[in-house]
Amino acid sequence: MFSNFGVFYFLFFLIVGFLGGCKSAYIQTYEPFLDDPKTNSEGDAGTPELWHDLKGELLESQKPKALLLEHGEESLLLRINLIRSAQKNISIQTFSWEFDEVGKFILWELIKANQQRGVKVKLLIDHMFNEHRPDLIAFLSTLSPDFEIKYFNPSAPKVNPSFLEKISSLAIDFHDHNARLHNKLFAIDDYIAITGGRNVNNHYYDQVIGLNYKDRDVLVLLPDTSEMLDCLNIYWNSNQSVPTTQLIDVSKRIKSKNFPSNLGKADFFDYAIFEELSKKANNADLIRDLFLKDLMNVEKIEWVYDLPDKVDEAPVRISTVSEKLLELIRQGQDSIFIQSPYVVLSKNVQDAFLELKKNKNDLRVVISTNSLAATDNWITYAANYKEKRIYLEELGLEMWEFKPIPKDISKMMNYATVMTRLPFKNELKLYRTSYFHDDESSIFRFFGKANKTERQNQILKTTPFLSLHAKSLVVDKRISFVGSYNLDPRSDIYNTELGIVLYDANFSEKLMKSINRDIDPDNSYLIANKKDRPMLSSINRLMYRVSEAIPFLDPWPIRRHSAFELKDGKESVGPGHHQFFSNWKNVGNFPQLSLLDQKQLSARIFKAMGMIFKPLI
Repeated sequence: MFSNFGVFYFLFFLIVGFLGGCKSAYIQTYEPFLDDPKTNSEGDAGTPELWHDLKGELLESQKPKALLLEHGEESLLLRINLIRSAQKNISIQTFSWEFDEVGKFILWELIKANQQRGVKVKLLIDHMFNEHRPDLIAFLSTLSPDFEIKYFNPSAPKVNPSFLEKISSLAIDFHDHNARLHNKLFAIDDYIAITGGRNVNNHYYDQVIGLNYKDRDVLVLLPDTSEMLDCLNIYWNSNQSVPTTQLIDVSKRIKSKNFPSNLGKADFFDYAIFEELSKKANNADLIRDLFLKDLMNVEKIEWVYDLPDKVDEAPVRISTVSEKLLELIRQGQDSIFIQSPYVVLSKNVQDAFLELKKNKNDLRVVISTNSLAATDNWITYAANYKEKRIYLEELGLEMWEFKPIPKDISKMMNYATVMTRLPFKNELKLYRTSYFHDDESSIFRFFGKANKTERQNQILKTTPFLSLHAKSLVVDKRISFVGSYNLDPRSDIYNTELGIVLYDANFSEKLMKSINRDIDPDNSYLIANKKDRPMLSSINRLMYRVSEAIPFLDPWPIRRHSAFELKDGKESVGPGHHQFFSNWKNVGNFPQLSLLDQKQLSARIFKAMGMIFKPLI
């Protein structure tokens, strides 16, 4: 997800929709790719022989292979290696593609693959938050007939419409344009794929001072590629997927040749940041050790995706991906582990959990999600916050909220590297430059003269921290799902989603191990009801339920639940255990946030509004 995604919808889409794709004629004005010869001197050959050998194994065994990708920078390294190793084609679907340091790096590698080796490149990008520079898109659109870019469901007939142009297209079709392409798929040579939660920008690959997404991908190698290719072709050929040359501002620049035609490495590649990673991407021994040796055979892989027509029908009653996940949840006998950055349960999901609690009372249902301090979307968190009593008491869910700076952060991301580099230009713009100073290429927080409140307000800006972004499901330690689907109404009824179901106990064990680390008490808060105090608890319970029953409002400020942190040296026992309140410390509803923090104030206000906009979250 994108950090402003929920906020933008709340403030903008509540009122308006956007105009659909433009129908202007396709224009081909291809010019030769020009580049400084010095930029091609390095041997960026990737490791094609390794992947070729694996393809032979696939065809012989007819067993798909899979590997979890938990570490952001390693996931970037693998992507660069695969682009360089590609022989025929590369297809990418993504919700967000920012032309920041990571976005330009990947783009440069795609350009090289196309121009130097003739690899066909197809990029399908959602239009909503990807209003790129028209001159750059014109350049990319004229590289080659085999380098193609399409935008999904354009909000206006330009790649970069002005705000007034957006306003002029308001209210034409709210539901259609409120639905977005949320798929993430990276496919190489028709048999290698990466899918999961990662978009294309710095935040997903451990490169940011401030918010980094703790995300999850899965690498799969497929002997049978028909399902994946069907998905790629259906979306690419959809009427919702509009070629860049049909967008007015790009088309005009191409016709007038008002765009650069000789962009080179210096325009895309930052030596200071990625030189070492670039070298690693060609190291066969390293690629083998990091990725190939841990590839495992899995029994069966099933591709699950919504059709692009979902945006025409939105809001739908229930989507293809939602239906599949509900089917898997209803099969649960022993345990269900769900990880999602956002948890706002639809009626269908709540009914499924109620039925499970009724018929299988000993079934353990674990939810791993973000705390308010960790989340990038306070609106969605506020909706979760309002309904938490239902989740805990009526549905019987075990809920854990991820800490922004967990104890294992140095294992979860490339923390040390980020802390020892100079800030990016956009980071200096985002945060006050006074918080940074250069001392032998190290970054220090300028907290020495700051008061306590200012320290609290700035620590999650000028320090790398994590926001959970992984979307995964494990049922009975034998069936797993990894994909783009969030446990919220938007994924259910509006956005297109994509993921894979893996039927394999060994793979499920690996995924379970990862989720269990995330919900370790050192890394997450346990959400539970507060200690009962006979008279006060009864009054609070009554007022709580009255507040819940008031339409469009939720004025009662006191919650029955809270976040709990395990005390040093104490055993981790569950909320029903007689030693729970002795072993766990109540740290409040919003730990690590000051009372006047903007996130906390906003979440409380939105909760008090009663979530009247819940379907749009």
